[in-house]
Amino acid sequence: MALFKYRHPLIVSGSTGFNVDGGDNIDGLSRDELTFTIGQDVATTSDVVFNQVTPNSIIIGSIDSTHIVLADKSVSASNGALTQTAGEYLNISGDLTVPNVTLTGNLVVDKIEVSLTGSNTLYESGSTEFGDDSNDVHYITGSMLMSGSYALNNSTAMVEISNDTTEDGGSQTALATENVAYNAFGNQTPGFLYSRKKYAHKGSFVSSTTSSFTAVTASAPSDFVDTSKHDFMFFNQGMLMEHDAIDIEQSSSKFLMKINASSLGYGLDSTDEVVVWGKFNSPGYLDFDGLTNEVTTDFSGSSATPLNKTYSWWMKSTQTNKNYSVFGHGSNKRGTFTPNFSSGRALMWNGNNWYTYWQDTSAQDDGEWHHWMVYNDVETIVDSKLYVDGIKIGVSSFTTSGTVSNLNTYLQPLTIGAYKNNSTNTSHHFEGSIREFAVFSGDKTSNAAKYYNKGAPYNVTNESDLQGYWKMYEGSGTTVEDLSGEGNHGTIDGASWYNM
Repeated sequence: MALFKYRHPLIVSGSTGFNVDGGDNIDGLSRDELTFTIGQDVATTSDVVFNQVTPNSIIIGSIDSTHIVLADKSVSASNGALTQTAGEYLNISGDLTVPNVTLTGNLVVDKIEVSLTGSNTLYESGSTEFGDDSNDVHYITGSMLMSGSYALNNSTAMVEISNDTTEDGGSQTALATENVAYNAFGNQTPGFLYSRKKYAHKGSFVSSTTSSFTAVTASAPSDFVDTSKHDFMFFNQGMLMEHDAIDIEQSSSKFLMKINASSLGYGLDSTDEVVVWGKFNSPGYLDFDGLTNEVTTDFSGSSATPLNKTYSWWMKSTQTNKNYSVFGHGSNKRGTFTPNFSSGRALMWNGNNWYTYWQDTSAQDDGEWHHWMVYNDVETIVDSKLYVDGIKIGVSSFTTSGTVSNLNTYLQPLTIGAYKNNSTNTSHHFEGSIREFAVFSGDKTSNAAKYYNKGAPYNVTNESDLQGYWKMYEGSGTTVEDLSGEGNHGTIDGASWYNM
């Protein structure tokens, strides 16, 4: 057999993933066997492992049936995350389990089910199911718009929120809004107000078995149990008195407490202080006609030297012109406060060329109740202050063109509803309603918001520096009691009583 020898030996070598055994220096003179291997079994049933595959595209399965198409750069995986590039697509049939998925484009699905601390299901119809048991908790930040009905706690008892204020409502499956409740109950008088009417009154000694109060019991509206002694609590020297030994009687404007001394174990003494707390008619107010109505008091007598004082009161008025005068001490230039005096401005007079104007405020003529507080600095009028509903009103102007000698002394005690005690002079009187009138020594305007009390009159009986306090809550009679303890009671001349 002829033999030939390669001029240069033949060398067969492998590469990464491809191995050749016996392929070195083949010269043709001898028989050599070469074995080629790829390092692992690649049969259809084998478990093939590659460190990295970087093709332009991979197609698994038939393009016309269940398949995965991985086009170049359309899908990448790193650090346990699967990222879909915008503009490409990922088609998956069957189950896919991955730790994280990030989509930079749109996600279009027929249904999504998520289950963690809560679970949501989005259906192809657009309906959403929030969880499947009471342990699923969902937190929603912002607003939520819901159309259709809803059920609470799997019940059909409440299926909507209703704003129906018509009288033909009455749905048994609707929750009412605040507007519905207000229209139904907000103006119920006296029925709903009756259930919360409670006021305190101090009695006067009549006899060892009777104490008298200037008050009228609240009348029970229809469908309510009539007012009885059990709607009241009586205290003698701060000690609660037993109901079994007490009877009550309404005698005109007097409310009488009558006791059975033998049952109670003691009688009343003229020095006893008896206070009753219970259901009386609401506190009243006085209405002044602007012609002759006023209340005269014994506060600050004739020729008294003016001192710095704070006046606090509630009033309402619809008079948009000069409104003489909320209060005064004997002349329109002697400690007198007048709303709308000029250009809609309130004025505090203390003497010729000695006064303060404040800026216009609608509170003086809008027909609503407002709390007023004036600090009258009689010698340094630039320091006088006006507060309405707890808000300070700016000063418009002041005049001190004279000297402090222009300051007028008071000719008369305080008159409420006029600037002097003269019931026949119609140009001297206030038109409107007044209640809760109080006088303090010094500047108390730091309490303006406190006394306004968010629109509910504040009882100043125990406040410091109180010199006079006429609540005007009696509701009848011609006397307004001074609750400051100074005894400067007021006498009503023409003003009319009204209940709130």
